[in-house]
Amino acid sequence: MTQAQRNAFEVASGHFDINFLYLVCVGFFLATVFFWAAWAAVDVWNGWANEKVRNQTLKQFAIRTTVLLVMVVWMFAS
Repeated sequence: MTQAQRNAFEVASGHFDINFLYLVCVGFFLATVFFWAAWAAVDVWNGWANEKVRNQTLKQFAIRTTVLLVMVVWMFAS
């Protein structure tokens, strides 16, 4: 953003800091993704424990979730 755009945003938002807004949005997004991963892990674990989910599916879920979390942290929190 140019300095004029930054000043216009701060005046229109009531002197709200752009960096703080960015951190809040990224933090909310990361919290949501990690909450989803935890919920999905519990759901898959319960299915595996009740023998409704195969071992291969459990492994695929673990790999895909790990890759998703690494990519999200790399793309949005770096």
